[in-house]
Amino acid sequence: MRIQVSGADPRHAELEARELRDVLRRLDDTTVGFAPSEAARDVEGSKGPALLTPEVVLVLTGGSFTLAATAIKAWVAVRKSRKVRLLHPDGTVTEFQGGVSGREIRKLRDGGGNSSSDAGPGAVR
Repeated sequence: MRIQVSGADPRHAELEARELRDVLRRLDDTTVGFAPSEAARDVEGSKGPALLTPEVVLVLTGGSFTLAATAIKAWVAVRKSRKVRLLHPDGTVTEFQGGVSGREIRKLRDGGGNSSSDAGPGAVR
């Protein structure tokens, strides 16, 4: 399974991918590592990667893909800025977007909501 980890910039994506890699390595019978870079290998005259992208790809082998997907979903939910795309061996794609931010959780917990909080999920504020 290929795991695309997106970030605000290339450095952020790499940091997030390293953290997720460490989480997935704790799963039984799972091997996970960085995929070889595909950037600009065929660009004639380039001295290195053309453009760094805010996405890092991990490759997961072995173990249970269902268990790995559950761990990834839990990891993503912790921070709103996290975004992961799973490319399954059968060609299907699953995407996870981070949950609410810590500030939003504190606001909800402390009862600091306003009248628009009754609007429900997806409401424009």
